[in-house]
Amino acid sequence: MKSECLVIVLMFFLFEEHPFTDANSIKDLQQDPSNQFIKSECNEYCFLIFKPVLDHFVQLKVASDTNQELKSQVNTMKETILHLQSQLVIKEEFINVKNEQAKAHDEHLKNRDEQILDLRNHIKSIETSLTEKSKLLLECQKADDNLPDSCPSGSPNGIYQIKLRGLEAFKVPCVSSPSGWTVIQRRLDGSENFDRNWDDYKRGFGNISGEFFIGLEKLHRMTEARPHELYIKLGNFNGSTSYAQYDDFKVGNEDEFYKLKNLGNYSGNAGDSLIYHKNQKFSTFDRDNDEDNGNCAGNENGGWWFIECYCTSSALNAKYYKDGKAKGLFTSNLIFWGTWHGYDWKNSLTFVEMMIRPTSL
Repeated sequence: MKSECLVIVLMFFLFEEHPFTDANSIKDLQQDPSNQFIKSECNEYCFLIFKPVLDHFVQLKVASDTNQELKSQVNTMKETILHLQSQLVIKEEFINVKNEQAKAHDEHLKNRDEQILDLRNHIKSIETSLTEKSKLLLECQKADDNLPDSCPSGSPNGIYQIKLRGLEAFKVPCVSSPSGWTVIQRRLDGSENFDRNWDDYKRGFGNISGEFFIGLEKLHRMTEARPHELYIKLGNFNGSTSYAQYDDFKVGNEDEFYKLKNLGNYSGNAGDSLIYHKNQKFSTFDRDNDEDNGNCAGNENGGWWFIECYCTSSALNAKYYKDGKAKGLFTSNLIFWGTWHGYDWKNSLTFVEMMIRPTSL
């Protein structure tokens, strides 16, 4: 704007120094030779006058363009700076997040270290406990190795622990009169159910202080290890008692269905009702090993070395009748020792105690 004003001022100044009256005067001046010289001189003069101005205008234009370009660059740089500042804020937030994560991870590692330390201490405690228990177990094993395999002779009545080869130590009731007998079965009040399956008779069941059965596997291990004699004590509801004794009692293994392999010689006052069952396999309601078409262990007869259901001589694991009287017209599920009470199928025994001891005692 200042440059334009300067040009107007200069033009005005020139017209003041060279006034023109009209158009013809101007035309005459152009045609006048003397004026041609003046024109030429004027042109040179004007050029000399205007050149610095024009140069200045050019410089101003260049400067203006440069200024616009610089302004554009400044604006671009401002935008770049704003973008970088925004990126910096994002990066700072990202770094803060990572720092928090690193802090949480460090805390987690610290907790893990504490847990690992606790686990090591716990493992150490367990190892110490295992060492102590191993020592106790070794002592128990040594003690078990020193346990007898039958009731001790000459000891008072009571519960004793014995150990058979291949089996864990277990408790048995021992009787001192006569001496050294191990009770293997007892019936006295009907508190225990003897109508059991094969596995129960194999393992044994009941309360050794009351009614119980020691188990066929134990009987086999005991009578296989060395010869044993069998003593059976019987009792009636009227209080009378009797007994039967055999000097070579032996039971087979499970593959033989715990067969009654031997009895030896009989002695006693109850009569020999077991000889009829010699060489017979043991039967339960779920393992019918008898020679009858039916299952003699059914109908609550309990497990026994049956041969025929209605021609049996003994059944000491059958149903218990507290009054000693079997119910029903053709009842056969009673505790029975036929030779003692004349094969009276109504007379059910109220007491039985079967005992064994090594024949060497």
